[in-house]
Amino acid sequence: MDMKRLLLAILAMAWAGSAAPQWIWSDPADPAPKNRFTYFRKVVTLRSVPKEATLLVAADSNAWVWINGHVVRRKVTRYHEDKITAERIDAAPYLRAGKNTIVVLHHNWGDIITFQRNANKHAGLWVGGVAESDTSWRWIIAPEFLAHERRILGVNSHQRVRYPVILDARKRQGGDVHSPEFDDRAWKPAVVVASGPWPATPVAAETEPQREYAIRPSAIVAAGAVAQAEPVSDDPLSMARAIRLAKVAPEQALTTAAAKLVEGKPVVISGRAGETKYLTLDFHRPVHGYPFLALDAAASNVIDLGYGELSYSQYSGKLHVTEDGWLNPEGVVGPGYADRYITSAGAQSATFPDERTARWIAVHIHFKETGTVKIRDLGMIKSQYPLRWLGSFSCGDEQIDQIVKLSLIHAEITMSDGYVDTPGREDGEWIEDARVRAVIASRWSADTRLRRSMIRLYAESQREDGGFHAFPPSNYPAYPVGYDWAVQWTAMLYDDYMWTADKDFARRYFPVLEKFWANALAHVGEDGVWRTSRLFADIRVGQHPKGNQQSSGIVTPFMIERLRWSADLAEAIGEKERAANWRSQAEKMTAAFRKFHIIPAQGATPAHVGDRLDTSDAALARGYSQAGQINALLAGMATCAEFRTNIDYAFTAPDGAPSTGVTRWNNPTFGYRALRMLSDCGLAARAVAHLKDRYAPYLAANPRNRVPLKLQGPYGGPLPEYWVSREDLGLKEGEVDTAQPGDETGSHGWGAVPLLWLHDTLLGVRILEAGGARIRIAPQTGGLPFVAGHTMTPRGLVYVHWDPRTWRLETILPEGVDAEIVVPTPDGKAKTYHASQPGVHVFNVTAQSGERQLM
Repeated sequence: MDMKRLLLAILAMAWAGSAAPQWIWSDPADPAPKNRFTYFRKVVTLRSVPKEATLLVAADSNAWVWINGHVVRRKVTRYHEDKITAERIDAAPYLRAGKNTIVVLHHNWGDIITFQRNANKHAGLWVGGVAESDTSWRWIIAPEFLAHERRILGVNSHQRVRYPVILDARKRQGGDVHSPEFDDRAWKPAVVVASGPWPATPVAAETEPQREYAIRPSAIVAAGAVAQAEPVSDDPLSMARAIRLAKVAPEQALTTAAAKLVEGKPVVISGRAGETKYLTLDFHRPVHGYPFLALDAAASNVIDLGYGELSYSQYSGKLHVTEDGWLNPEGVVGPGYADRYITSAGAQSATFPDERTARWIAVHIHFKETGTVKIRDLGMIKSQYPLRWLGSFSCGDEQIDQIVKLSLIHAEITMSDGYVDTPGREDGEWIEDARVRAVIASRWSADTRLRRSMIRLYAESQREDGGFHAFPPSNYPAYPVGYDWAVQWTAMLYDDYMWTADKDFARRYFPVLEKFWANALAHVGEDGVWRTSRLFADIRVGQHPKGNQQSSGIVTPFMIERLRWSADLAEAIGEKERAANWRSQAEKMTAAFRKFHIIPAQGATPAHVGDRLDTSDAALARGYSQAGQINALLAGMATCAEFRTNIDYAFTAPDGAPSTGVTRWNNPTFGYRALRMLSDCGLAARAVAHLKDRYAPYLAANPRNRVPLKLQGPYGGPLPEYWVSREDLGLKEGEVDTAQPGDETGSHGWGAVPLLWLHDTLLGVRILEAGGARIRIAPQTGGLPFVAGHTMTPRGLVYVHWDPRTWRLETILPEGVDAEIVVPTPDGKAKTYHASQPGVHVFNVTAQSGERQLM
């Protein structure tokens, strides 16, 4: 070893310390307490600030992290406990020469059922890099947080979310814990966990940290007095109940004064001893993150915050938010969805340390003594995955523009440390819509990291039988997930390969892929029919298989299409024998599908795919749904020409409504598939009309929107969880929409799926070769004035502008792309060109002048 390398090694050893970081905890006698907040603290002395410095943090269950008083993390990435990852934090901007203070607020959830972790066998903290966890760290139970075990349960008692937070500012630790001079001698030394459930050295998480910033309300719904207030109770579940039962009396003067918060100005609220005042905030869109407040007050006032995501329930027809500011925080998530802040005396501020989601927040102030509360700031620290919106779409149609905006809002809120479903209710990684949203993220923001994280987490959940958990990581009893959702993991792996052409990544997960298909294909009989009832199909509607003797006409095409994709992937990485076997299986299943699943025409009912099949029961009610026809056509089980009469019957002109006896699609991912199927079958105008018809009830100021106009806001929404509405079923007051869940939310991401169709079908940009070296551009307007926009490809941003009035198509291509460009013509016979040079390509095709290409 030369002198330079020796010196570097010595410096590295000095930097790293004499021993590797160790997992630590506070009290070994209480290894996994429920809902306990604990502060950990360490002072690190640096001779100088390095140009590059990393702090690695892993925590079971969760943690906030500060460096010298600066918040650098508010959560850790979800994990399987035995494969926990570490947050990689760039510490250099926050460090200084001399003493540096690292503070961690650890939150242990306990051994509870959750949609974000698979276990909590032991609480723990691991820190590496510029500070390393060992017994020199000191800890104290955070005194300001009430320790309790009263969980927020779902409307249906599902154990999905965590605990109401009660923060008592009067009990805060005295002094500045972030100061190196803070006296922590009363704190206890940490203990090493010698044989914990985690890896000794966690690897760094592959995703980026959340982007976080303060969001203030966009409007005040109302403010006033609570005429009939429930007595203030110490029960953590009482806060939400009291807000729900409150009889509010809005006051115009206070509502006007409270509106100052929208402008970032303070509002003073006066109250008599025992009186309760309220104000209800509207953010005009669902916001996910951490509620915060800053105020001046006397001690012992109680401030409760209740959260709401939707105003109108499709399930019951009832309102959860009204124009007078009343809010039901229990209607979406369930009993207990509220937090409490108890004031100290003087100027103060706080941020609640657990994630919440809200479109509206009802703030109820219970005055202990006669006096005032001056609210200087109030809102949410928005916390989302850091998307870079590179994509765009415009078409000269205001309704489509509204749908784009609303879809982007819903796509963003459901991206945090994963593609999550309902961040306010369960925060789980359901894969059916996540697969499509991952493609949206790549096309609109060039992100693929979150997809890779999800691929890994699902693979980690696989057991010997080849199945996956429904929404890993989780210990909720939902293993294995239905095949039609599990198979989306194979699609995500294929999508990743088509985007990256990374064969090494595909090989890493190929054994998982093989194990899945070995299990799934075991359900294929000698006749080629795939039989199982372990599936979702189109949720809550249609006819579903029962038992293992029946087959799904909706799901079988899914399986065949994705089996073909897996065969292509196997071929690409050199697994030729496996590829040939899977292709043979796909052909056998296709032949059986055409033979058994397609019901011949009978009278006025055209030939179509039945929802289900039992080859031993000819009298079985087969079902006829839009979903069944969509999947069969997209997977090539029938051609558009063969099924043209069927398409016109299942998706009637002009807007794709079903004929009598045909079930509407309900799962929103079938919405994307419907749009693509109609367009690919030459019915783009019907697809556009279908999109408008399905989204109209959720758009601002639309006559079909049942939300009171005052509560709609400029963006409308929220988009629903499922799409068969009360309007579709013609329900009366008091009747229940069984196509909807009883705990519907306003923060689902799968309603954003039209964003993909706008890019891959109306802009017409599709990837033909893994890695994006070959693409196809075939725009269509579907009757819109024009289509224009940017979409990402693996090689870079592509721009398309097609105007049928001038017969002019403009494209901008990145480097390294061979594009097949299909230009519509007045006679309906498109012209195809090829372009391989980067830059602008313009095509003008008119009946008078023929054709010309300008570059």
